[in-house]
Amino acid sequence: MSSNILPSQKKIRLVLLALAFASLLIYLSDAFKLNEKSQRLLVKFLNVPQQFISQILQEYQEFENEKIASLEEEIIKLQNDVYESELKIRSLENSTSYSNLVFSENNEAELHISSFDQMNFTCCNKHRVYLNNPESTMDGIFAVSHGSFAVGKTKNISNNEIEVRLLSDPEEYISIKNINGFYCIAKGSGKRRLINCNNESKAVSYSEGDTFFTTGFDGIYPQGLIVGRLVNITKADSNIFQQNLEIELFFDPFQSIDKKVILHE
Repeated sequence: MSSNILPSQKKIRLVLLALAFASLLIYLSDAFKLNEKSQRLLVKFLNVPQQFISQILQEYQEFENEKIASLEEEIIKLQNDVYESELKIRSLENSTSYSNLVFSENNEAELHISSFDQMNFTCCNKHRVYLNNPESTMDGIFAVSHGSFAVGKTKNISNNEIEVRLLSDPEEYISIKNINGFYCIAKGSGKRRLINCNNESKAVSYSEGDTFFTTGFDGIYPQGLIVGRLVNITKADSNIFQQNLEIELFFDPFQSIDKKVILHE
């Protein structure tokens, strides 16, 4: 805020003084029964404290707006820091399950998420984020991760940007497993940060809270990327022996802008 704005107490005193002075002039106008011309001059004179009051209120509103904008920026930064910290914690929690990750990265250039299609993600079945393409990568299909967390797979690549289809997109499939050796092919649900897989076998155990990783069997995603956590198990309507597993993805596209990502060959 600029330094020429008056302190609050001084402003209040000046406003009260202006109001008292204006009231006195009005009283004198009535007492001495000034003619019409004099009254018009008095009205013009009274506009001065009115404009002064308006200026003070405007400056105060600008000050409040700047405070609100500053607080909103701080909140967004704190939310982003919390999200990054949560991912680090989850990565450390699950690192013992895959301590010898081996995968190749096409990371010669700094790749960042430049935009997120929030409208279609919220309402429809098109779940996309877009990357900058500084080295004009053109050929191939790449898995994309944010650190050790699976994001999705490249769909369209142009000179300027790379379109990435998120795991939650209903056209996306991924081979995953938990630490007990339960494997399944998960499919995007079309819902926010959710994928589903079905199971009829009871040979290998799984339970809510299990973390799932990529297996590498699909030939796209490298082995050992962290995918998400099992949050719900239900019986299928069409098959009483089949269970539907709902897995919540750790990567959050709402927190994705400007995040650095990796392309995996």
